[in-house]
Amino acid sequence: MSMTSYTPSELIMARTEAFACGDFGFIYDSYHPESNFRRQFPDRGEYCRYGVESLSPDYKIIDCRVLDEVCGGDESRVVFLMRMHVQGTSLQFAELAWLKKEGSAWRYHRGQKMTSSELPADPETLSCRDFSRLDPDTIY
Repeated sequence: MSMTSYTPSELIMARTEAFACGDFGFIYDSYHPESNFRRQFPDRGEYCRYGVESLSPDYKIIDCRVLDEVCGGDESRVVFLMRMHVQGTSLQFAELAWLKKEGSAWRYHRGQKMTSSELPADPETLSCRDFSRLDPDTIY
């Protein structure tokens, strides 16, 4: 599937699937060129090697659900809830992802996580506005 065919929510789910399959090339390609991630990893091959060596063995995604999406022009926000096992420990967190258009394709630009201790009693009720109470310095 071409990057241009994904909606913002579909891109989040495709990134999740790519991570689960170890397709770090897709993950790299799904980042916006102006993202902090691309500044940290300017070389695709370097990131793919890092992903295989450092991320694949210790991370397993159990579940990912999109909870909210707000689109406006060339930027979209998507809230998703993730459950995973990391180095033998179960984790749950929510993330607000900002996606920006590059040409006709959505790309992941930045995000902000809500840790398990910050989640509301019913995390399924989260929306984009719930992230406004978090410290904006935690946006990466």
